[in-house]
Amino acid sequence: MLNALEYQLIDPVEFLQPNRRLFIDTNVFMDTDARRAGGLKRLIERGQSAIIANGNPVVVPTKVVGELTKQSRIHPSGETMERAEAIKKAGAALTFLESASKAGLVRKDLGDDTNPYADDLFLKLFERFAGTYEMCLLTHDITIKLRIRLLAHRLAKRLLVGVLTKDGDLEVESDESHFERGFRKYKRHATCIAEGSGSFKDESEVAVLKPLLDDFGKAFGLEEPVTNLGPRAVKSPSSPAPRRWAVASTPTNSFSAQARLKPSDTPMAFSALPKQGDHVTWASADRSGSLVLGALLGEGGEGTVYEADLSTVVKIFDKDHLTRHRKEKIELLVNRNLRAKGLCIPSAVVRNGNGEFVGYVMPKASGREFQRTVFNKRKFEREFPSWKKADLVDICISFLEKVQYLHSMNVILGDINPKNLMIDEKKNVFIIDADSWQLEGYPCPVGTPMFTSPAMLGKTYSDVLRTMEDELFAVATMLFMIIMTGQFPYIRTGTDGDMVQLIKEGNFAFQYENRNNKDQPDGDWKYMWSHIHKPVKDHFWHTFHREGKHYKKRPTAAEWLEAFKAYKSYLGNKRLNFDPMSNDVYPIRNKAFKQDTPIQDCPTCGRQNAIAGIWIDDTQEHSLPRQCNKCRDQQPGRAAAAPTITVPCRDCSRPFPKSQLKYGRCPSCAQKHDERRARANTLDPSRLCVRCQKPFITYGNVEWHQRNGRSVPTTHRAGSGGRYPAGCVPTLPRTPRTGPTASTTKPSAQTQVGFWARLRKWFTGN
Repeated sequence: MLNALEYQLIDPVEFLQPNRRLFIDTNVFMDTDARRAGGLKRLIERGQSAIIANGNPVVVPTKVVGELTKQSRIHPSGETMERAEAIKKAGAALTFLESASKAGLVRKDLGDDTNPYADDLFLKLFERFAGTYEMCLLTHDITIKLRIRLLAHRLAKRLLVGVLTKDGDLEVESDESHFERGFRKYKRHATCIAEGSGSFKDESEVAVLKPLLDDFGKAFGLEEPVTNLGPRAVKSPSSPAPRRWAVASTPTNSFSAQARLKPSDTPMAFSALPKQGDHVTWASADRSGSLVLGALLGEGGEGTVYEADLSTVVKIFDKDHLTRHRKEKIELLVNRNLRAKGLCIPSAVVRNGNGEFVGYVMPKASGREFQRTVFNKRKFEREFPSWKKADLVDICISFLEKVQYLHSMNVILGDINPKNLMIDEKKNVFIIDADSWQLEGYPCPVGTPMFTSPAMLGKTYSDVLRTMEDELFAVATMLFMIIMTGQFPYIRTGTDGDMVQLIKEGNFAFQYENRNNKDQPDGDWKYMWSHIHKPVKDHFWHTFHREGKHYKKRPTAAEWLEAFKAYKSYLGNKRLNFDPMSNDVYPIRNKAFKQDTPIQDCPTCGRQNAIAGIWIDDTQEHSLPRQCNKCRDQQPGRAAAAPTITVPCRDCSRPFPKSQLKYGRCPSCAQKHDERRARANTLDPSRLCVRCQKPFITYGNVEWHQRNGRSVPTTHRAGSGGRYPAGCVPTLPRTPRTGPTASTTKPSAQTQVGFWARLRKWFTGN
């Protein structure tokens, strides 16, 4: 088993639909791994109705049947227990295939007598029909996995290859995992040859794998991994997974990247919203059933979440958020049957007793919201007192892995904010609120100003599609606030805290290289910034500062992931990370920038590594402060002895002591500013909505439109979440339904006989 197992779980039943095909290799029938026991049986049970309905049986080529027959005739005496069990399974598989074939569930009469290898047959089939069908092969052999994955990449077609889990799901590994496993196999055979014990099989495998791995590495930009030539590690069935899980990085079932904005959302009619204890029905991509809503777990701005079972929950929308966009978006996600740990993707549509759409089933997230943990220093120190900077970097990596996966699927999260992210004690990040994601032209109707890009500011979230650059601004902001435990990147001294204005200004105030920004926030924030790894700091500055080279072309999730993985490696390297305080979440001094800088504990408070030498150019040596910064700041009379700093008021420009200013304004100007803001937030009673005849727009909004030469609105507009006030919901023209277009293309007439003719006949259904 690989050390870094990345995979995606897909329901293979989708390959039993009319436009898809599912194949099984010999080794699946002879698999003796207890972790996958019963997977094939569960797949057939789940898919039998689809097979019969679509006339699309699972394909087990004659070559596979022949190999099973050959294996079943081997006498098990003298074989290892595992090998003997595999031989026994081959015989049982033949019995199963005979019964399944008679029932129409399996087709085993397809084959090509001109080639003795089943692998070549699979490859020919996939290459020949890739333009017509989506196909999937179940196999454990890494060589054919590499060949088909490479073929899919070359043809840009959906050709999957993977193994079955115990639950009958398809486990598709990432390209990196395929590559590493291929190299392990190659090394094993090459070593046998080098040691003089190589067989014909070793020679054959090396001859195939060497060029195959070269092509694979070039195609996916992968470098030769470091492989361990020792015995292949096998995980004990009883041993728990010791590592943090990850999601797959290989897109296999992505949404459209070019979809156009859908028509405006409309509310849906319903008779009743179910509550705790009520019966509801659910329907996934291939199954359906009913359940009773369990305990109330939480209420949010869009609906209520109830317990379903130990691993899933049900979200029931409230009446204001039960809309057609949400229904259609959730159906798209459910029908894709996507599963990735840490992503609470809808797995089933939920309907009330009258069959009306009311919500969806999703995996249960664990942990607590970022807002209540990582972004709150007091709670963070109480919840995770032993965490170091490396732990925050792990959180960034976990977050980025999921974002990268969703982006590879052409899904934009949209409303990235600390309430939609959860973290558990193992540093696993969960992303919730999937019904707000942007996909297939359905916009994300909600947003948070702090995470809104400059280009999106002032726009109505539900009226536009976010771009990837908008999304990457939110990603960068979230990463900064994780590593700085909640600090907003554009905060600076002397501002009034208007986040929208701060984002527009693009004045990232943290000190960077020789840029000495006097607005840099005071306190521990500047120390935290000082200790951030330089490559990550580069990304932040160039992304957030209006003069940065990434200000409009922001780093992708993959680029951030690379930077944070390097950050993690840096923290673990004592030679490079020579300042031990860089490992602290809350350092209390600037980083020591030279390896020979003297560092010592504070003699007053005893805090470790709290004092670092200060380089004096005149004396060409370090000067060591007698106390740490914290102890020095707490000295009696220090505050009184400090000189009074005078700065001009930002409105009237008169000089005032800095301590008397409120958001950069003198007391008089601050009072006038507060009065202006209060009026700006007051509804203008002289302007009534033409739809509901009620005041609807503030003085400030009217002035903004007039100031920018725009027409003042005459009706309520959809607010956050696409919500209209009660009694003022617009009636929009019904959008014509555009159901799926049935194919009317008839297959060409059969003009040949033989294998390919028979195969074409089966593919086309004639």
